[in-house]
Formats: sequence, C-alpha cells, structure tokens
Amino acid sequence: MALSTIELKLPVPAIQGYFGDRLASYATQATAQSIVALLGHDPRSKNWKQLLPEVREIYEFLQRKTAKNRRDSLTGYMEDRFAPDAITIGAFPAISIGFIRPLDFEQSSDSGVGTLKIDLSPSTARVMLDGLGRVTAALDLLDEGRTEILDNMVFPVTIFAPKPGQKPLSYKELGQLFHDMNFKVQPVSKSHAVALDTSDLYITFASRIGEAAVISENGGVAERAASLGKKSTELVVQTVLVRFVRGALEGRAFQESNMATTENPNLTRETFAVEMEKIEGFLAAFADEMGSAFADRDSLHLTSPGWQALGVFYNDLAHRLNLESDQMEEFARAAGRLDWSRYNSDWIPMLGQAEIDKFTGADVVDQAGRKRVSIAGAGRSNVQNILDYVRRKTGVTDHLEVSSEEA
Repeated sequence: MALSTIELKLPVPAIQGYFGDRLASYATQATAQSIVALLGHDPRSKNWKQLLPEVREIYEFLQRKTAKNRRDSLTGYMEDRFAPDAITIGAFPAISIGFIRPLDFEQSSDSGVGTLKIDLSPSTARVMLDGLGRVTAALDLLDEGRTEILDNMVFPVTIFAPKPGQKPLSYKELGQLFHDMNFKVQPVSKSHAVALDTSDLYITFASRIGEAAVISENGGVAERAASLGKKSTELVVQTVLVRFVRGALEGRAFQESNMATTENPNLTRETFAVEMEKIEGFLAAFADEMGSAFADRDSLHLTSPGWQALGVFYNDLAHRLNLESDQMEEFARAAGRLDWSRYNSDWIPMLGQAEIDKFTGADVVDQAGRKRVSIAGAGRSNVQNILDYVRRKTGVTDHLEVSSEEA
C-alpha cells in the first residue's frame, strides 16, 4: 500500500483579480502576527542569510535592507496611530507578496470572492515585493511585546501570482513589479505633501492648532496653497503654520530645516496635549490683545517671517525661560500691543525700503503720513529682525541674557 502524504495548505479568504494575460491578483487581510505564516519565512533583512538560497537570492536582487532610521520612523508612526491612546488616525497601503507559481483558488461567487489554498511547503517560493519596511517595523514591535499596538492593526495584502495555467514568474518579472511599485511614482508639491502628511508629529500638531478657535474663527488654514493670494480668506497657509510650530516647540534651528533633529524634543506623544494647551493660550492672549487687527491679512504678524518669529518668541517663553502660564500670557499680550501694521516706521529699513506707488512714483503713506514698508522677501534675516524686535520691545531680551548668564 502506498504511503499517503500530508499536504499543509493555508486557506486564505480573498478576492481574485487580473492584470493582463499573465498575472492574477488576490486581495486579502493579514495581521502582523500572520505575515510570517503567509510568507513561510521572516522577511526582515537580518534573517536573509537563513533563507533557502533561491528565496535569499530573490530578496537580495529585489529588495533594499530596511535602514534603522526608516524602521524607527515606522514604529513611531504605529505607536502614534494605532496605540489605544493614538493622537490621530492612520493607515498603511497594501503590502504586496509575489508567488513564483500559480495558486489554487476556489471561487465561491461570480464576484471573484473565494479561498486561496496556499501550499506552506518550502517549495512554494514567495517573497515580499512591497511593504518590507512596514512589516519589519511590525515584527520588531512583536518581538518587543508591543501587542497593544499590533492588536489594533491589520495589513491589507495583495498577492500576485501567475494566472492558472501560466508559466512561473521569473526573478526579472518580480523585479519589474518591485520597480513599478517603488519608483514609478509622480512626486507632489511640497505644500500638497504637507497637507497630506500626518505622519510627522509637528504637522499633526499644526493641524490641531489650525482647528483652534483663534485660527479657525479668523479664516482658518489654507492647506494646499504655497502662499495666500489677494483674494484668500484664510488666515495662514499650512506650510507656514508648520514652521511656526517647529520654531515654537524646538527653537530657531529646528524651524529652519525640515531635516533638523533633536535628541530631546519638547514635542512627544506624551507632551502633545500639554504643549497644545500652552500654545493655544499664547495665541489666544496675543489675538485678544490685538483685537480686530489680528485678522488683518495685511499685517506683518500674518506674513511668513512674522509667524516664524512669533513661533520662536513662544519658544523663548515656554522652553528657554520656562515661564508659568500667567507670565507667558503677559508677554503674549505685550507682543499683541506692538504695531504690526506695515506703516510702523520701525520696519524701515529693518525689513525693507518704503513702498513706492507705481503710478505716481511717490512713497505710499497712510493718513498720518507714515510710510508703508515694502518687505524684501521672507528670508532668514527678516525672521531674525522681527524676532529681535519683538524680544526687545517686550523686554524678553533682558530675561534671555540673564538666563544665558545663569546657564
């Protein structure tokens, strides 16, 4: 009597689709814990040497090793978005797995819904095509026992395999799929990217600030604009508000570069709510002192250098001087009492020259005969000049000098 063999097949609910004559696709879902079972191996680059030679060769040909900073960024994203106390929603696009040979699929309806029966034997070669970084971060969190995060997320998965009856896929064909998924991407503009990106904690913070009454009730935030036009009704563009936030929370150098990092950030998931309350209070006091002038879109405090200077001014109060809320409010109101109009004579020549009427050739003046400043750009020097002016006029400069001497 012939010996019977045991076939280990994993039933996977899926929806079948097609791409051309050669390729079938199957859409399903998988927890981080089940990804290894679905693949038949741990796909993290640290384990590639332990894989069967043919599988290892595919990974080394197709994939990039997940860099530590990429892994840390993704685990941080998962902590921010999927933990029980997440500060905002989050999600991942589908990860993609490629199978060399056709798969056994039992269709249960005309809509393509059915069950994949995946052979778990090593001879069924399959590899991660897209999403290795996401899966690496999830499996690392699993190793760390962070089940409270992983229990709150399920990966959408797309499986690619030859259509039934078609020849196996080659390494080159899998490589083409990897290339298409990772490199055939059209970049979006910086302002559009910031509007769409909530994986950055500072962008998320800026979005929340934009919902505060002091901003939302005075026009709100222009999310995808690079700048405010003459017909704009919003108070600030999102990219400028992010600059304000970066300066307010971490200081001048952090504000100037989106690539800047800090070892001990003031903004973390744990401090998010406290920092939000403090900045809202600062802006509310500043706006209350200015009155209706706060929403004057021609005012310098609503320009890019004005917002950036106010952000670093807040950082002076909250993180360099470590003032209490009532003291911060006093300085915020002092800043609100300054003349932020373009007719403040102090701005010339600090920020630029007098504006010239293009028809008459004369200086543009207000009813009191004060010249209107024509700002020479929104560069670093103007941000610093406004900041120094606000510090000096509110008396913060003296406190900062004392603080520096004490340090």
